[in-house]
Amino acid sequence: MDRPLVIAHRGYSDRAPENTLAAFRMGWESGADGVECDIHLTKDGKVVCIHDCNTKRVAGKNLEIANAEWEDLRSLDVGLWKNLAWKGEGIPLLEDVLIEGPNDLLWLVEIKCGDEIVEPLLIAIDKIGPAVWERIIVISFNDDPLVRLKQLRPSIKSYWLSKLNEGEGGLFSPSVGCIVSKVESLGVDGFGGQSGRGISRELSRALKKSELELNVWTVNDVKELIRMDYIGVTSITTNDPTRILVALSEGA
Repeated sequence: MDRPLVIAHRGYSDRAPENTLAAFRMGWESGADGVECDIHLTKDGKVVCIHDCNTKRVAGKNLEIANAEWEDLRSLDVGLWKNLAWKGEGIPLLEDVLIEGPNDLLWLVEIKCGDEIVEPLLIAIDKIGPAVWERIIVISFNDDPLVRLKQLRPSIKSYWLSKLNEGEGGLFSPSVGCIVSKVESLGVDGFGGQSGRGISRELSRALKKSELELNVWTVNDVKELIRMDYIGVTSITTNDPTRILVALSEGA
């Protein structure tokens, strides 16, 4: 493929409530190459799809995911905040959405907590079957789960995530050299950074030279898409995959 892979951010989050089965389904039905989701671990060891560490923003009821059991969470409505049309959408288990999704769909699974989730994550996905791991990239801002994942299952693809902060003189932190060194030291397979000037041709070339991949989030602007395509990033994550796919098909 001579274009970046298009990943639906938290599902088709521009149109449907994020991290719900409805959003994921809309994401893969849009033709996106993959879907991104966020995961936390419940008190009773279930891997659930939700971005925040609590349910307040999406459910109106404040439960800490780490202190809540699955039975406490599964009845919550996390669709109504988006629109009345999505009333009744619930927090899904990761294994359930993976089973429902197409067999050729790529999943970017972002760990939002610590390394305590790694072994339950392995168990949950292993129940589906080993082939599913070929379609999963585990991503995280946190070092510990990435290190633990590679210790337990070196073959699983993973990316380290970081914000790119612009300082005086237009210099970005972490620098290109620091990013490559960090990714190599963690033993992961790529880097994910936020859309903007920090994603540069220099960064893309440095990662490719080290046979590492580059994901960019969250690309919703067509002009930025054109720049990312020119730079040669591996994949882009977007809230509106249809818009981005149309732009790419038109030669953006």
